[in-house]
Amino acid sequence: MAMCRVRESKKQRASVISIRKVWSVAWTNLQRWKSDQRIWMIFFFFGIFIVNEFRGFNTYGLETGEKCTAYMLPVLFHASVGSIGVMKTLLFLGGILLLCDAPFLYRNTPYMIVRSNRECWWMGECLYILLATFSYVAFLTAISTVAVLPVAQFGDAWGGVLERFINNDPNFRAIYDVYVTVPFETQGVLFPSGTQMYTFLTVWAVLWILGMIQYLVNLVTKSMFWGFACAGLFVFLDPVFNMLSLSPYFEWVQMLSPVCWVTTDSLHLVNNDNFLSMTYVICMLIALILVLLMVIRTVSKKVVIEVRKEV
Repeated sequence: MAMCRVRESKKQRASVISIRKVWSVAWTNLQRWKSDQRIWMIFFFFGIFIVNEFRGFNTYGLETGEKCTAYMLPVLFHASVGSIGVMKTLLFLGGILLLCDAPFLYRNTPYMIVRSNRECWWMGECLYILLATFSYVAFLTAISTVAVLPVAQFGDAWGGVLERFINNDPNFRAIYDVYVTVPFETQGVLFPSGTQMYTFLTVWAVLWILGMIQYLVNLVTKSMFWGFACAGLFVFLDPVFNMLSLSPYFEWVQMLSPVCWVTTDSLHLVNNDNFLSMTYVICMLIALILVLLMVIRTVSKKVVIEVRKEV
């Protein structure tokens, strides 16, 4: 019994040490944000971009006394069937630009691998991608709420402002300088808070997947370009699939790209004519994450690490 307790104690200590090593790798990468101007520029640009895009909602709301839901993340990532979805595309590009330096090989990387071992190293890198994408989506969530704060309401009602802008009258939109599309079908079925939660979790999961794709491809090719190109391909396929889904023969194409899955108007729950079910989305996201983690685990143990020179 005593020997068993000693072994269990050693296993627990080893597990704690491994967790600390994984966290140390992730935290070291996060610490680079302090001096990385690229990160600050991404957050600054998209902060200004969102505030500018939403200012028309404030203008209309203040003039008429109408209110707008504070849960605006679904509006940011909405792309109606047949639309290009420029804002959604740009925001996803911002997410992959955040991780364009994957697999994060710097001068101290060899020492980090020696201290933590390769198992903890790749797990720490994936944890960093998870935390980085969470920070990005949390920032978008916060700034989208702040952008409509003058007319915001936190109840489970979409508000008269968004209901008015469902009308795609170009003259009316031009008056208030609002060109973002509003999730029309979602408003009739789902509450804003539930839609916000679904959008947050799916955008976070999809960005984590795209980040791991970047990491894996760059690790294999030893080039930052190909990972960005592969992740970017999924982003740019979203408007293509939206256009194709107009045809009754190609309604199913949205099932092929995870970027399409974050738009609630594409769900079968919202419109019975849609192919995309919430069960399919959840299962596929989990499956893709697990597959990528297993592939990264295998590749990271075999690949030869070449450290890039820090600028």
